Amino acid sequence: MTKIKNFRINLRTREVARWLKNRQGVSVTPELEASIDQGIRESKALLETAALYTTLNRQTAAKTLPIELPRSVTAVSIIAATVGPKLEEARAAAEAQQNSAEAWLHAALQEEALNQTVHFAVRLIQEQAKEEECEMSSPVPAQDASLLLPLAALLGIQRIAIPFDVNSPSLPSYSRLVWTLWTPIAKSSSRRSDSVRVEKEKVSAV
Repeated sequence: MTKIKNFRINLRTREVARWLKNRQGVSVTPELEASIDQGIRESKALLETAALYTTLNRQTAAKTLPIELPRSVTAVSIIAATVGPKLEEARAAAEAQQNSAEAWLHAALQEEALNQTVHFAVRLIQEQAKEEECEMSSPVPAQDASLLLPLAALLGIQRIAIPFDVNSPSLPSYSRLVWTLWTPIAKSSSRRSDSVRVEKEKVSAV
């Protein structure tokens, strides 16, 4: 089990703008991008990044998790991530003041921050997967209670200040719980051929 806190993430103006366009239907203009850039700068004081993750081998995951595992899967990683409640509080305050543009901006910034927090943890796990000659699937969010309950309990997500009520299993908007599968990296026939060729060249050189 690994816990990391207060790490730096980089929010991307383009992704925040895309979220606003898709959700709010706004046009992406230089003025909007300038507003997003300002929001990104201000959000740095509001972010409280943290992640908690662990990896289970196939045998343990099969016994512990209600996740269907394809035959090729060798391990499962579970990640809990949070950016803290301050951006959500800022969004709620803007909404209370009927400032819909600012509220939407805070929501978009929070979504991008969550994505980047999850990706930060995924990149760390990928280094371990590479050592085992494995690749990882795209993160899958745990949304229904049948997954939230066992995954949240396994990680103990309260350790990174994610509130969780077992009687009403749901995650706050500023957090995310995902899982990803490890599968062995397929070695292509051409790669094997190259390896054989190199070995033959070494023998010839001797």
